[in-house]
This record gives sequence, C-alpha cells and structure tokens, in this order.
Amino acid sequence: MASIVKRRFYPRDMYNLDQFIERFFDMNTDVWGSQPLGFPLDVIEKDNEFLVRADTAGFDPERLEITYDNSTLSIKGEIKEENVEEKEGKYHIQERRTGTFFRSVSLPGQIEQSGISAETENGILTVHLPKKPEAQPKRIEIKPKSVQVVDQAK
Repeated sequence: MASIVKRRFYPRDMYNLDQFIERFFDMNTDVWGSQPLGFPLDVIEKDNEFLVRADTAGFDPERLEITYDNSTLSIKGEIKEENVEEKEGKYHIQERRTGTFFRSVSLPGQIEQSGISAETENGILTVHLPKKPEAQPKRIEIKPKSVQVVDQAK
C-alpha cells in the first residue's frame, strides 16, 4: 500500500524542530528530506558471512576506499564534478551529486579480517565479511538415549 508523506522544508512546530535539528547533524541524511547523502546499502547475514551490497554507480572502483575497524565497515568514495558547462552549454537542472561520499555500518559478531574481500559489478559493490568459525552457528546432533534392559528374573 502506498502512502503519501508531506515534506516540510522548514520546521513549523517544536516537535518538528527537534527532528530538523537531528537530521541537520546527521552526516548521512539530507537536511531537507530523508535521502541518504552517501549511497544506499544492504547488509545481509548468512550462516558463514555478512554481505554488504552498496549502490556505487558513478564511482570509479579505483577511487573507493573500504576499511574495517572495531566491528565497523566504512566505505568512502568520490565523484568528481564535471565541468561540462564550458563544452556543452548552460545547466538548467543539475541534480547529480558530486563530491566525497561516506557510509559506515556496525556489524554484529566476529569477522575474520584476513578473509574480507570486495568486488564490483554493474555499479553494485559487494563486500564479503566472513565470520570467525566460533561465531558461525553450529548444528548439534541429538543422539537417542540408550535404553538399558533390566533383567527382572533375579
């Protein structure tokens, strides 16, 4: 079911002022709306690893920086501003963002740092973060209890 959300471009009451101030100081959120300033990402947990998939269309993979420290994965990228106005003409609309973008996400569990790998395909960055063996779920086998036969002939 679709819902309509009314966007307010300035705070109209005290409750909304609190939300406005929170968004203003949140580095990953646009002040006037709720769009992430970085890039959208998904975090998926599997039995043996975490997968982080991020939309990085427009980013040069060579200019992406991925770090993992203290259970936090950080992805930083930069999109250079094109100066096409001199070549192609005057802008009427310019909505594509440029500059440095940053996202970080805290991950639960223990990660095997030596096994972290990343790949990019069709503008989607996928980071594989394998879990340490002790953090992976372990299936416990249930053994039937042996039944002792009591000799009642005594």
